[in-house]
Amino acid sequence: MLILALVILTIIVACYWYLMAPLNHWKKRGIPYVKGYPIVGNFFWHAIKKTSIGEDFIQVYNAYPEKKFYGIFLFSAPTILIRDLQMIKDILIKDFENFGDHSNSIFLEGISPIIDRNLFSLKGSKWRDMRATLSPAFTGSKMRIIFQLITECCEQFINHFMNEIKINNDGQPLKVELKEIFTRLTNDIIASTAFGIKIDSLSDRNNDFYRMGIKLGNFATWRMLLNTFLPQVARFFKIGMLPSEPLQFLRNIIIENIRIRERENIYRPDMVQLLIEAKNGSLKQDDPKDEINKGFAVVEEAKLMQTNKKIILDDDDMAAHAFGFFLAGFENMSIGMSFAVYELAINPDIQEHLFLENEKILNENQGKLSYNVLNEMKYLDMVMSETLRKWSVASFLDRTCIKPYTVQMDDGKEITFEKGTVLTFPVWGLHYDPKYFPNPEKFDPERFSDENKNKIHPLSYLPFGGGPRGCIGSRFAVMELKMAVFYMVKYFEIVLNEKSMIPPRPSTKRLNVTLENGFHVTLKIRKQL
Repeated sequence: MLILALVILTIIVACYWYLMAPLNHWKKRGIPYVKGYPIVGNFFWHAIKKTSIGEDFIQVYNAYPEKKFYGIFLFSAPTILIRDLQMIKDILIKDFENFGDHSNSIFLEGISPIIDRNLFSLKGSKWRDMRATLSPAFTGSKMRIIFQLITECCEQFINHFMNEIKINNDGQPLKVELKEIFTRLTNDIIASTAFGIKIDSLSDRNNDFYRMGIKLGNFATWRMLLNTFLPQVARFFKIGMLPSEPLQFLRNIIIENIRIRERENIYRPDMVQLLIEAKNGSLKQDDPKDEINKGFAVVEEAKLMQTNKKIILDDDDMAAHAFGFFLAGFENMSIGMSFAVYELAINPDIQEHLFLENEKILNENQGKLSYNVLNEMKYLDMVMSETLRKWSVASFLDRTCIKPYTVQMDDGKEITFEKGTVLTFPVWGLHYDPKYFPNPEKFDPERFSDENKNKIHPLSYLPFGGGPRGCIGSRFAVMELKMAVFYMVKYFEIVLNEKSMIPPRPSTKRLNVTLENGFHVTLKIRKQL
């Protein structure tokens, strides 16, 4: 009986330690906080599938509107939510040296080198050196080189549906689910630009590249729970958030492609070529004056500390960076495209305005689309900027305090963030704050007009993050999104049908931002001007 009592007592203490003790984390440190629940923290409603994680972030953001920052519980992890724009600027930009790393809340270290060496996962000087090495691959001149590859994918995509309507549908409008078709487009784009292979995922619907992308995009709940609550077990058995099969598949493709090109001296204007140049040390930074009108949402590349250290990229480094392109480009871009086109279906006046302005600018340039012409389409940029405001794929950002940092609380008292403190920036909270974006539920591209965009505080708008650790591929992402929307609106009138959800409601079942019942629209071939 004594042994049984000790076992029960041990279990009770362990449960308290793992479940209840973290909820007192901020109370012990004298920091105001939003009370949470065991395991789910402040995200109870998302945990039981009643709200999306973005909606829960809006709730915690609105918990203390008068405070600059306060403690919350991101599921089981205590974190500081930063609300004040000046503090956000200080942490992301001015005092970046104190907050240069992401937390380990998404991917565990030590399970896969492809994950560990990805730019998102790297920390400290390793991240800085690699960022400086890779940043020249994402300049305006490099995007001009890759532009043609994306054009080919978009034209292939459009031709498929034009033929589908004319031949298989007897000229009648065609009902589609946008997320499904755009996932196939982004699959083809990322295969072509980042892995150097040409695919038609609408014709070859079960190609290996697409199947592996779907496996990577569907996060298994049991993997997330194992990585979150039993990280030692996950590391021991090498069970990460992502299955190993697609990771190994992508690694094999990129390494084989690079070796064939190096052996046979093949040149192709894509990301593989830029990785090869980075590996050889021949990738050079362009003049930042080389490009204008790159897009409101594009993150400014920060001036990083110069390093004389020569970076040697091995196979795992190359695979890790190609994987990073894939992970960001496959799922996130298809979601952005889907929301943009869906909003245009809901708002036909905006869709028509966009079509007419695009055609006007195209005609002024002899009917030929180029990278520069795309960037002249101001209303297209306004539509994409508003899509990324209303439907940001990232509902929050995170940074880790890498050295003690003292801040002043609202009452004037100073408090020090300890090394290892995780800070959270509520992107959805900021984007839906009427103080920064009046009537935030409304899809209104005019927020980003030349007359209005200067009124937007840059740190209230964070679809690609901010500061030196802002998304390195934001220029590529914005270009890809614009091109997909341009081609869709040019050739089709996009209208709602009986399956369309009005108003659109974000899914409560996925960590990624998507629609509850899909993006259902109908495509009608547009009469050309």
